[in-house]
Amino acid sequence: MVRTLDGHARAFLSDRYRRIDNYDIAQAVLPIIREMPDARVESCELTENRMYLKVVNPRLEAEVKKGDIVQAGIVISNSEVGLGAVSVQPLVYRLVCLNGMTVNDLGQRRYHAGRMNQANEDYSLFSDETLKADDKVFMLKVQDLVRTAVDEVKFKVVVDRLKETTEVKITGHVPQVVELASREFGITANEEKGILQHLIEGGDLSLYGFANAVTRQSQEVESYDRASELEGIGWQIINMPKDLWARVNSEVV
Repeated sequence: MVRTLDGHARAFLSDRYRRIDNYDIAQAVLPIIREMPDARVESCELTENRMYLKVVNPRLEAEVKKGDIVQAGIVISNSEVGLGAVSVQPLVYRLVCLNGMTVNDLGQRRYHAGRMNQANEDYSLFSDETLKADDKVFMLKVQDLVRTAVDEVKFKVVVDRLKETTEVKITGHVPQVVELASREFGITANEEKGILQHLIEGGDLSLYGFANAVTRQSQEVESYDRASELEGIGWQIINMPKDLWARVNSEVV
């Protein structure tokens, strides 16, 4: 399969690739979002690689520490060019600085794995009506994922984890901690400088403050794709393994 736009090839995909258009995903999820009282689309974008919808539910909020309120949300994304699954992930939206953090280990994905993957079925043997019915079931599953993504139980788990990290202090040399962690999570040198600045300006030298400095830096990045990646890295830092944190948080200068 070759995807084209305005006479240019966007992607060359295998016969196992399941075509799931951004338009179809939007048609499926937007009515579900409208059903959510007071839900707002905080951010949305269509890049060359992906479509994003970031939705916040202000009715579900909690205080991580005094005056630091977060609200629950979801991130819905899709790639028409083979660079990502249909993804529905929880989002934590921090009101104090309008940062988003993508909780990328509690979400769900539906891959563009085509019908050729299923017992080597040749989808060319099926009628258009059968294929349309199969696609309809797929979209119904995506709708269910959106309905359950903003879940009170999941949100409490996330908030409890955030609260724990407010007590995990940076005891090492701060620039070194940022540098070592940046290497581990694929953060560039320019991004690292911005993160260090946000961390110092924020005055919160904890693991929680560090993660928020990363998500704050996402607002400084031109690429929406990269900004979204940094929002996910923020949550990865929150869940950094203890041995890794001990190594990057050493006292050695």
